Amino acid sequence: TDWQEFDRARDGYSGKACTLHTGTSFVEACMAAGLTHDPDTGEPYFGRMDTFVSYTWRGEGITLANLVAAVEAVLVADPNVPDPAAAACFVDVFVCAQHRGVQPGSSTCPNATDVGKFEEVVEACARLVLYATPLTQPKALSRVWCLFELMSAVKRDRPVLIALGAEDRAELRRLLLEDFDRLKAMFTTIKSENAEATMAADRDMIFGWIERDLGAGGFRELDQMVADGMRGWLATTAMALVEAEEEAGGGAASSPHV
Repeated sequence: TDWQEFDRARDGYSGKACTLHTGTSFVEACMAAGLTHDPDTGEPYFGRMDTFVSYTWRGEGITLANLVAAVEAVLVADPNVPDPAAAACFVDVFVCAQHRGVQPGSSTCPNATDVGKFEEVVEACARLVLYATPLTQPKALSRVWCLFELMSAVKRDRPVLIALGAEDRAELRRLLLEDFDRLKAMFTTIKSENAEATMAADRDMIFGWIERDLGAGGFRELDQMVADGMRGWLATTAMALVEAEEEAGGGAASSPHV
């Protein structure tokens, strides 16, 4: 699905349609209806969030199923995640109210209230997972919300895990072995001041937050912050690939230069 399909006129079973009567988030609506546990296993649907998922719905091949598979794979693969099956992920389209209108009687906007808590959520989480697809031009790195979420995680020394789909993981391996310079250039030429948002008001608000936190030269600093983080991930990934190649082949493998 794409963000545009969260439209009750086109899809009567969309998250937005399911919460029209409450004005709250999808998760809150489920909890209010008593839909909190799997009826067969008793496993809870929700838990205390420890993993912030940064992603965008926009783009070919970006679906909820692909997002879930990629996040699951990176959590299982990371030795620093003690119990991947117990990880509770913050996925904003489910956790945040999607209704932007001011609620009668409260004079508040449910969506604005929820998204205004993102920094607190990042603070409370143990890690951030960035869904970086497609690998050769990650859509998330062109979205102002994702860049702000990355900045918030890095400022708080939260580890950033890169989630990739199966095709992207295969392409990553090929580029690490055959064209590492191209891969490094793709992730280190971020221009945050050109980032986009679905809503113009969101873009202006987040740009204000970036300047508030990083000063007048905030965009350049953010670009460097993202580049440094991605470079560190590339170095770790490259070394893991070299070790895997050596174990599989029983000999030394050439190491990409980071």
